[in-house]
Amino acid sequence: MSQKYADIIIDISHEGVDRTFEYKIPDELVQRVQVGSVVKVPFGQGNRTRQGYVISVKDSSEWDSDKLKEILQIDEKAVEVEGNLIRLAGWMRETYGGTMIASLRTVMPVKEKVAGRKQRIDVMDEVPEFAPVGELTAEQAEVVNTFEKDYDAGLRDRYLLHGITGSGKTEVYIRLAEKVIKSGSSVIVLVPEIALTYQTVARFRTVFGNRISILNSRLSKGEKYREFERARSGETDIIIGPRSALFAPFEKLGLIIIDEEHDGSYKSETTPKYHAREVSFERARIEGAAVVLGSATPSVVSYYMAERGDIRRLTLKRRASGGSLAEVSVVDMRDELHRGNRSIISGELHRRLSDAFSAGEQAMLFINRRGFNSFVSCRECGEVIRCPRCDVSLSLHGNAKLMCHYCGHTEAMPSACPKCKSKLIGGYGTGTEKVEAEIKKLFPGIRTLRMDKDTTQRKDSHGKIIEAFRRHDADCLIGTQMIVKGHDFGNVTVVGAVLADLGLFDSDYESAERTFDLLTQAAGRAGRAEKKGYVVIQTYQPEHYSVITAAKQDFEGFYQYEMAYRRMLRFPPVYELLGVLITSKDEEKCTLLADRLTDELKQHFEGKGTDIIGPAEAVIYRIDEVYRKTVYIKADDACKLTGIIDFIQKRTVNIEDAEVQTDLNPLRIV
Repeated sequence: MSQKYADIIIDISHEGVDRTFEYKIPDELVQRVQVGSVVKVPFGQGNRTRQGYVISVKDSSEWDSDKLKEILQIDEKAVEVEGNLIRLAGWMRETYGGTMIASLRTVMPVKEKVAGRKQRIDVMDEVPEFAPVGELTAEQAEVVNTFEKDYDAGLRDRYLLHGITGSGKTEVYIRLAEKVIKSGSSVIVLVPEIALTYQTVARFRTVFGNRISILNSRLSKGEKYREFERARSGETDIIIGPRSALFAPFEKLGLIIIDEEHDGSYKSETTPKYHAREVSFERARIEGAAVVLGSATPSVVSYYMAERGDIRRLTLKRRASGGSLAEVSVVDMRDELHRGNRSIISGELHRRLSDAFSAGEQAMLFINRRGFNSFVSCRECGEVIRCPRCDVSLSLHGNAKLMCHYCGHTEAMPSACPKCKSKLIGGYGTGTEKVEAEIKKLFPGIRTLRMDKDTTQRKDSHGKIIEAFRRHDADCLIGTQMIVKGHDFGNVTVVGAVLADLGLFDSDYESAERTFDLLTQAAGRAGRAEKKGYVVIQTYQPEHYSVITAAKQDFEGFYQYEMAYRRMLRFPPVYELLGVLITSKDEEKCTLLADRLTDELKQHFEGKGTDIIGPAEAVIYRIDEVYRKTVYIKADDACKLTGIIDFIQKRTVNIEDAEVQTDLNPLRIV
C-alpha cells in the first residue's frame, strides 16, 4: 500500500489556523482517516501529544518522508462538531475555490478576548416584546403537520415554504423550531438584514426566552466567538443571524431555516464565494438536519429546484390576518412629465399619502438608492464628476459632499465645472435624502425617518429606527431596500416605490428578478392589519414584465417570463455559470494573465456543453487603482465547473502582483 499523508491543524481556534503540519498516515488508519477526522499526534519535544484536525489527505509529500511523524490514533471520543465543520469547509473549498485556510476561517471564528457578557444582554434588552404566537391558520397548520410527520418518521428533507406577504411564515418557523428543540436538537435561523434580526428575535423570544443567541455583522470577532461558544456548550437552542450564523457549532443540529431566501446577501462576496442555500444543504446532509427555505418571492433557482422535485414546495396562499393584498397602481412617470409634474412624487402617490396622513396612518417610501443624487454633471459641457481611483461617477450626499461608493473616496462639491468652468453644475437622479426633502416640502409638519446605509452606521441604529416607526414617532419611513424586507407595521396603509425600475438598468441577468422581488416585497408592507392598503409603483417602464407581474403580485407569471429568458440565453438555473475575475494594479499584467488563462481554458474545456466568453474588461474596469478583467464560463453540468475551478487554481497558484478569483453562479455580472 502506497504511503498516504495528512495535513493537520493543531489548534483551530486561534490565528495558528494559518499553520498546518504534515504527518504520515499509518497503514492501519488509511481507510479511516478523512477530512475532518479528529486525531492524536505527537507534537513538540519529548512525548507530548496533541489533538489535531485533518484538513486534507494526499498521496505525496513535499518533505522527506523519513523525517515526518505518524498519526498515533483517531480520537473516537471527540465531539463530532469540529470534524463536521472541517468536512464542510473542505466541500466549500472544492465547490467554490480558494484555499482550505480561507474556508476554515469562514466556518470557524478565531478566538479573541471580549470583556464580560454585557453586550449580549444589551442586545436582548433592545429587542421589544411581541404578543405570544396565536392559533395557526388552517394553511399554517397543514405546513407544520407535514414537517412534523416527516421529522417523526426520521425524514430530514429540504422544503421551500412559498407564502405570500403577510401569510405568517415566521409563526410557522417558530412551530417547526419548537418541534426540533423538543426532540433534543438545535436550530439555526438565517435572516438577510440586521434590521430583520431584531424583529425575528422578538417573535422567537416570546416562545424560547433567553435560549436564543443573536449574531449580526456589527459584532466584534470576540463577541461572535462568544456566541458560537454558547452554541457549542449547549447554553442556547437557537441562533439567529445573517449567513455566518450557518456555521454555529451546535453538537446536534436539527433544522436550518433561511428566511427571505431569495435575498442576494446570502451570497458571499469574498473568497470562498459561497451561497448559504447550497452550504446549508451540505451541512444538513453531513449532520442529518432538515432545511426550510422561506419567501414570498422565491429565488428562480429555488423554485426551479422545487419544480424538478429536488426540494418540496409548501404553500401559504392567504394572509394570516384574513385580510386581502394591497391595491396596486402603476404610474407611468413619462405621463407625469407631460402633465407638467416635475416632482419625484406623482399625483397618485401624493393623493394616497395625503389621505393616509390625514387619517393618522403611516406610509413607507422605497427607493433603491441612498444619498441625495445619483451623479453630478455639468449642464454646459456634459462633464460627469468621476472618482480619481475608480471608473465610476461620484454620488452627491447632502449638498456639499461627493462620495465614491466603491473605494470610499470623498471630495467637496465643486462650485464650477472642473473642465469648462461653467457654474451650471449640479446633481442628477434622486436618492433617499432627496425623497425625504421632497416629502417635507409637500407635507409640512409630517415626521419622517430615513433608513439607509448612511443612517444605520451605529451598532443599534437599525432597531431604534424600526421601533421608533412602530411607536408612530414618525409618519413616513423612507429608505432603501432594507425597509421592504419582512417588516410588519400594522398602521402602514400606503407604500410608494419612487423609482421602481432603477434596478432594471443593472448589467446582469438577475436584474429583472431583483426588481420583481423588491416591488412585490414592498407591496406586501401595506395593509397588513385590518386597514386597506394601497401601493403606488412609479416607473418609466410600465410595460416591463417584472413591473406588470409585481403589480399583480403574480409570482407564477413572473417565473414563466423569466425562465423563458434564462433558457434562451442559457443562464442559471438552466445552465451553470462560473465567473473568473483577474485583477492587478499593473494593467499590462492583468491583460496578459487574462489572455493566457482564457487561451488555456478554451484549449482544454471549450465545447461539449461548455462555452467560454471573454476575456473582457469588467463592468467597472478600475476600482481603487486595481484593473479588472473577466471571463465567464457556461456549462450544462456543475461538475464541469468544479473541475475548471481546480484547473484555474493550479494554473494561478504562484502568480505575483495579480489575483484570480472564481465565483460559482455569481448573482451579478462584475
